[in-house]
Amino acid sequence: MIEPLKVGVIGLGFFGLRHARIYAEHLCAELVGVCDRDPERTSEATRITGAAGFADYRALLGLPGLHAVSICLPDRLHEEAAIAAAEAGKAILLEKPLAHTASAARRIMEAVERNGIRLMVGHILRFDPRYVQTFHAAAPERLGEPIHLRAKRNGIRSTARRLGGASSILFYMGVHDVDAMQWIARSRIRRVYAQKRSVLGHGNEDALYAVVNFENGAIGSIDYSWAWPDGLMNGFRSALEIVGTRSATYLDSSDQGFFTVEDQGTSGGDTHLWPEVNGRIAGDLADELDHFVKATLSGQPYLQDPREALDAIPVLDALARSAETGLPVEVER
Repeated sequence: MIEPLKVGVIGLGFFGLRHARIYAEHLCAELVGVCDRDPERTSEATRITGAAGFADYRALLGLPGLHAVSICLPDRLHEEAAIAAAEAGKAILLEKPLAHTASAARRIMEAVERNGIRLMVGHILRFDPRYVQTFHAAAPERLGEPIHLRAKRNGIRSTARRLGGASSILFYMGVHDVDAMQWIARSRIRRVYAQKRSVLGHGNEDALYAVVNFENGAIGSIDYSWAWPDGLMNGFRSALEIVGTRSATYLDSSDQGFFTVEDQGTSGGDTHLWPEVNGRIAGDLADELDHFVKATLSGQPYLQDPREALDAIPVLDALARSAETGLPVEVER
């Protein structure tokens, strides 16, 4: 019988607690420790999972026999924790984005390569069947030459309020579509021109729109917002399309296929990302962690090379610079 992957979770916010629950239920994993600076979060996670709780991730990394960690901290805290995990020799599943700047992302990659450990970045859309099918539909033999792409990801104000200045619309939401567009287009973004608005006072942008140029000649548009009122069904809406010389393909994830209608209005629910089904977290996040566990145990490559995840961060940096200056910016890699 194969020894289970002994794993810990660093950061027990919205995603970290879900990581912990999925590992605790996984047949090939053993959740041995969880960590957060907030003792209430740690206490809740230990109560739910039975894992040991820690206030300092360095103590978690020192657990005997620990093989791997999920790092689910805010993106501006990724660098220190990821480098410490790499130096401790642990395989890492790092929630997106890789880091909050391109220079920090490169330092993480250098530590990973220097210590010979494995890194997977949690780009959940790589496990979403809608985006995977769009990727295959956009294969060159079907799509032809890409002409243009469009990505939309809109969220609600309470998300912006919850994050405050801890992240940004680009690094919290935008990294999804930058990675997806480069993946689906089979080409990197080389130049960006962005504008933003900040009106609601949440400590970050309310909206950011951009035109982007790909190395293969395609043009693209990006529409990001978390200015929608909290009544937006499901709390978000996203879409992506790519049009080529032979065909076009389009996805819209706003409709989750589930609605509840009451006198107060209509509401929906998550049926793809991390729905709870029969008491267990299922969907894209569960598939992502399942892949991390099994690929780490077997030695098989992760679905996404971390250098592809790294490739999205300079684009985000360029979008931020363009939005600040009002000028087009070349992506520096």
